[in-house]
Amino acid sequence: MSEITFSSRAYCKIILHAAKYPHCSINGVLLAKAGSYKNKDIEFVDAIPLFHISLNLTPMAEIALTQIDQVASTQGLIIAGYYTAHENLRENLLEKANHRISDKIAENFSAACLVVVDNRKLSPHLDNLALKVAQFNDGKYRAVDVSRILLNPMHTLDVCTSLLEQRVYKSLADFDNHLDDITLDWINCNINREIEEIE
Repeated sequence: MSEITFSSRAYCKIILHAAKYPHCSINGVLLAKAGSYKNKDIEFVDAIPLFHISLNLTPMAEIALTQIDQVASTQGLIIAGYYTAHENLRENLLEKANHRISDKIAENFSAACLVVVDNRKLSPHLDNLALKVAQFNDGKYRAVDVSRILLNPMHTLDVCTSLLEQRVYKSLADFDNHLDDITLDWINCNINREIEEIE
């Protein structure tokens, strides 16, 4: 059975994106180190927030994915997953999360993951993993047992809680923000530094 691991950076940026736009559906992509994934174990090392206004703008998604792929490849990373959070708090099904972007990622990466934020588990103080994960296998995404989803380091929930308490999500820039103001950093280097300082 495969294990899916999220670094503090990847997990926190997903949650911060959802916290910044609790009234919207949001999405983004997950980056992992390039390499062989024969046993389908994967560690996500970063998350890149994409959209909160319209998740289905294909031209904007193509531009975003091209830029992300270029930056990732210079760092030895690949786009290996897709995440989303629904605007409806009760809508947390993996089946409703599948998107053209997640299908495209699976075409290019055989161990791709589809991640849904479990809105019911979000709170100012996180004490539970707030993600549901499916992994591409035999032509479709299949749910991964929660016991196979790991956080590295183990105190990632505490790191994320600290960031939420400090309202760091207000400074997070997704690709929608970047399209409105190109000076905004969709990589979120400032947040990456804050996560490293807390770790």
